[in-house]
Amino acid sequence: MASGSSAGYYSSSDMASRRATAARAAAQARQMQLMRKAATAAARLAAADKAYQDGDLPVASRLYLGVALSRLKMPATVEARSRLKQLAEEARAKLRAIDSKLAAGGSLSSPGESSAGDGFGDLEAPTAAWAKLVTEAFREYKQLEDDYEKVPVVNREIRNHVSKQRRLPEIAAVLNEPEAASLLAVARQHDKKGEQCCAYWVYERAAKLVPAPSAQVARDRFVEVTQDSDAVAAAKTCREIRECHSLYWRAELLIAKRPTRAKELFDEIVSRTPEDSEIHRAAQEQIENL
Repeated sequence: MASGSSAGYYSSSDMASRRATAARAAAQARQMQLMRKAATAAARLAAADKAYQDGDLPVASRLYLGVALSRLKMPATVEARSRLKQLAEEARAKLRAIDSKLAAGGSLSSPGESSAGDGFGDLEAPTAAWAKLVTEAFREYKQLEDDYEKVPVVNREIRNHVSKQRRLPEIAAVLNEPEAASLLAVARQHDKKGEQCCAYWVYERAAKLVPAPSAQVARDRFVEVTQDSDAVAAAKTCREIRECHSLYWRAELLIAKRPTRAKELFDEIVSRTPEDSEIHRAAQEQIENL
C-alpha cells in the first residue's frame, strides 16, 4: 500500500466551504460592531439601511432580521419586516436573471472531442464557452446564497434551486470536472507505479463524479480494474490496513485510562489485518504488553 496523495486530497467543495465559513464570520463581526454602536431598534434599522446602500447585503439582512424578530410592535420592526420582503423579491429577481443566462447559453453545451491521452481512451468535454458560462453562473449563485443567507424563506428557495440546477447533467459535467480531473491524475500516477490497490479506490471515487468527462474515463478504467480479482483483493486489504491505522492511533490514546477498551481495538486490528503486515505486528505487541 503506497502512502497515496489521494488521502490528503481536498476537493474544491472543501475549499469553498472554508471560504464560506470565513465570509460568514466576517459578516457576523461587522454586524456585531454595528449593533454595539446602535442601541435602539430605530438605530439598527438605520444601520441596516446604510449597510444595504453600501452593498453589504449579508450585514444588512442580518440587521434587518434582528430588528424584525423583536416581539415589540414598533415602527422599526414593521419597517424591518418590509425590508426583508423587499430583499426576498430582489433575490428572486436576481435568481431568475442567472437562470435566463444559462437557458440562453444552453446551445453551447454540446460536447466536443478531445484526446484523454496515455492510452486511457478519448473523453468528451463540454465546450469552453459553456464551461465558462456555467462557472460564472454558479459563482453568481454562490454570491446570492451568501448575500441573502439570513433572509427568511428565500434563502431556502435559493439553496434548493441551486442544488437542483447542480444536478442537471450538462451542468454537473462542468462543475464536477475539476475534482474529477484531479482524482484521475492521482489514480493514473498510482496505476503507472503499479500501486493498483490505491488506484482502485481513487478511480472509484472519481467515477462517482460522472458525467464529468474525466469521471467517465475513470469509470471505464475502474471497470477494467475490477475485472482483476487480485487487484480487488489488494484494494480491500489496502482499505482495511488504512482504517486499522486510525484504530491503532485511537487505541494508543486509550492505553493509560481505558486499557480494556484499548486491548479490544488492538484485537480488532489483529483480526482484520494480514499477519505479515506492520500494523498487525505492532498491534500484537501492544496486546502482549497490556
